[in-house]
Amino acid sequence: MTDLERIVSVCDEVLQKHGTRNPFLIAAGEGIPVTSCPDFKKLRGMYKVILGHRFIFLNGSLSRREARQVLAHELGHDFLHRDMAEGSVVQDFFLYDMTLKPEYQANLFAAHLLVSSEKLENVIADGADRETAAALFHVAPEWIDLKMRILEWEREQKFGKKPVFSLAKEGKV
Repeated sequence: MTDLERIVSVCDEVLQKHGTRNPFLIAAGEGIPVTSCPDFKKLRGMYKVILGHRFIFLNGSLSRREARQVLAHELGHDFLHRDMAEGSVVQDFFLYDMTLKPEYQANLFAAHLLVSSEKLENVIADGADRETAAALFHVAPEWIDLKMRILEWEREQKFGKKPVFSLAKEGKV
């Protein structure tokens, strides 16, 4: 199983279990306390496991939209990297850090969690560009790019080969 397959599979299980894309409801359903910390300065979010108990801390100065995205990202760490957080703290200063594999994976998880494939396909079919799609889904444009990667992979799985038609190549995203 590839990393992308695993991320999509894990996220799909979470979506099915909780019946929502709302990361606040998912965290609550998982029994993960989400704490707002006003003294985080540049730190956007943090995930930690202490004695088997999972915790997420968010920068208290984040807007509701930013907090939603950071929480989705931290949930990615919970579902994908829990073992890493048992020995150390997973801290996120830059939400769109794509240089470290765990950060990239948590971003893919968050993009898949927050953006429905079917709805994104419809928005793009209606002529939306990357920035418009991002605004409609209340996510950063970088996450639309990540979701497009997942969408292309999903099409490849569905049709058994690389799709002839690519949304990204059409300049839609």
